[in-house]
Amino acid sequence: MYAMDFAQVGANIQKQLSIKGFTQQSLADALGVSKQVMNKIIKGSKAINVNELAKIASIVGTTTDELLMTQGEPVSVDNLSFMGSVTDEETLEKVNLMRTAIDEIHMLEELLYA
Repeated sequence: MYAMDFAQVGANIQKQLSIKGFTQQSLADALGVSKQVMNKIIKGSKAINVNELAKIASIVGTTTDELLMTQGEPVSVDNLSFMGSVTDEETLEKVNLMRTAIDEIHMLEELLYA
């Protein structure tokens, strides 16, 4: 499923850079950030937001899905430990609604880049 830490996202960005023949410096230049900032993103020590992630995906010619995927075993979608536990039905319903919306956005994104 999707990465739950910035280090995994950074590793995925680095993998795409290698595949596409980009350097960290070329990506940093395209994003308008320093190589030091790009290095922190790749190492997972700098948080990136959705807009930055989308820009990176566009620059390297991949999808945000690809940058968010975990390597190895998938992360359980029911693992919400980073948020605490969801105990009431109303909150669980809202979380599932958000998951559905995110899945639909990812599907539309895949169609856009197909």
